[in-house]
Amino acid sequence: MNDIERAGIYIHIPFCVKKCNYCDFPSFTRMEGLFGDYALTLCKEMELVRERYGYVSADTLFIGGGTPSIISVSDLSLIINTLTELFNVSENAEMTLEVNPGTVTYEKARAYRQLGFNRISIGFQAAQDRLLRLMGRIHTKDMFADCVNLVKKCGFTNINADIIFGIPTQTMEDWIETIDTVISSDITHVSCYSLEIGENTPWFKMRERGELPFTDDELERQMYDYAVAKLGSSGFRHYEISNFSRIGFECMHNIKYWSCKPYLGFGAAAHSFYRNIRSSNLTDPVEYIKILKRRLSPEVTAQTINDEQKLSERFILGLRLTDGVSLKSLECEFGSRAVKEYESKITSLEEKKLVYIDKDMLRLTKTGLDYANQVWLEFI
Repeated sequence: MNDIERAGIYIHIPFCVKKCNYCDFPSFTRMEGLFGDYALTLCKEMELVRERYGYVSADTLFIGGGTPSIISVSDLSLIINTLTELFNVSENAEMTLEVNPGTVTYEKARAYRQLGFNRISIGFQAAQDRLLRLMGRIHTKDMFADCVNLVKKCGFTNINADIIFGIPTQTMEDWIETIDTVISSDITHVSCYSLEIGENTPWFKMRERGELPFTDDELERQMYDYAVAKLGSSGFRHYEISNFSRIGFECMHNIKYWSCKPYLGFGAAAHSFYRNIRSSNLTDPVEYIKILKRRLSPEVTAQTINDEQKLSERFILGLRLTDGVSLKSLECEFGSRAVKEYESKITSLEEKKLVYIDKDMLRLTKTGLDYANQVWLEFI
């Protein structure tokens, strides 16, 4: 298989020690009794997908959650061993595991390396213990530092930290300290997100009751601009709207998403995009286990993406990347007539100083980065 045909693989571990106050991601607490069954069930789903698609070649693996680091090493070993038996995982594949401080021991981290993981993504979020408590996180700033040091001792050199701005009561000084903390920890990648408060979360209900303050839009913009400038001057390349990396440490798995490359998702709530079909699994891990015990597919949605939809997605997702979208490449893939239909929209966005064309690359301007949602709407 050539590189274009290689897929990414995503595995969802939907379990957490504690649910954060803002999070409505598909994750569940107090389900420790399901961990073993869930790992076995993931293996059954992999078998079904192997029967369906054959010997798929993969060059990236991302195990996310939830908090994947709360399951046992033996359960994780079963998952990885089954995956490598059923799929052709490249020897040099990027293999990422999400972890949270306080859930990783030296023994676990050493086992992760032995299983082939070469990238760790740590949920840090903020450098202030008061903000971490407010968010419902289970760790402290010091525990983040301990986690970084621990995984480094076990041989990890590719380490990401997730951080959040726009947290209620977070000040600019707080944000500067958070940025300084990740830079001084000597890691290779930073994912920097604006807070999103999911529905049916404690914070959403508090905000509806007027009990949770809003963050000023101008302050959020200043925080983002500061992150771009400070991380940039510290050797991090701003390669995607929310992502910064040392040269050569970009997240290759996530680049697949933004480039509309194929990937297979396994687990409750996992999504896939393979052979032009976008699909998703049911969310409830209990139902997921029940369905697969009967050797039935957990898939609940499946949509074939036609060329018109694919082109729209290529614009929207590709513009997340600071390198932008190659108009020539799109013309080669979809035809000049299809791309030309977007000409007037692109011209309008250029006049508003939201995008610009550099040679054949369509890119967001600095203002466009701030108003990216408005730009993407034009390509729907």
